[in-house]
Amino acid sequence: MSEACMFDILALPQERLRRVLPKASTRSLAKLVAAYPRAVGRTFLEILEQCASPVTVEFIREETNTTRLPSYPEIRQAELELMKIIHEDQVEESAASVPLATAPQQ
Repeated sequence: MSEACMFDILALPQERLRRVLPKASTRSLAKLVAAYPRAVGRTFLEILEQCASPVTVEFIREETNTTRLPSYPEIRQAELELMKIIHEDQVEESAASVPLATAPQQ
């Protein structure tokens, strides 16, 4: 798995982000939104509004507005969590595209 980079994550297709963002912890997402309000915050919240519950989106907004800015290690940990989910999604997608083995015809 490659080193986490927020801009690489943001470069992913929106459909992919729609699949992986709901799998991340809400606290990690809130830390990323707080750490990168312009670059990540708006994009993540727009995507989450389409694929997560309104309660989840509201929780992330509240966490972002009421907690202190996350520390660098907390930001890196949140990025790594998201990269791990993206990697697992990629592996699942690759496995799903491989045709199943069939018994030879006799």
